[in-house]
Amino acid sequence: MSPRDFLNFLKGFFESFRTRSLEYVEFELRELENAFTLLLLSSLIGLPSPPTPIVVRILPHMVRELYVMHMRATDDDVLGEIAGLFEI
Repeated sequence: MSPRDFLNFLKGFFESFRTRSLEYVEFELRELENAFTLLLLSSLIGLPSPPTPIVVRILPHMVRELYVMHMRATDDDVLGEIAGLFEI
């Protein structure tokens, strides 16, 4: 094994490690954004929420999060449909 092969191996290894780490960080960011949005809009699901003036100031910065929440709510939810058949 030549030194060049070893360096190429290390380069590929670290590139793979960096890519995987970035995926974890991006996933964590999405989940934190979801939790933050849920916290701000918790009054929609019956939980206590922060004071309204604070939420109103932050809402213009949350356009993307509101869009994502709307898309998730309108997606087909098979389990939700099945549970809806058994009205309790």
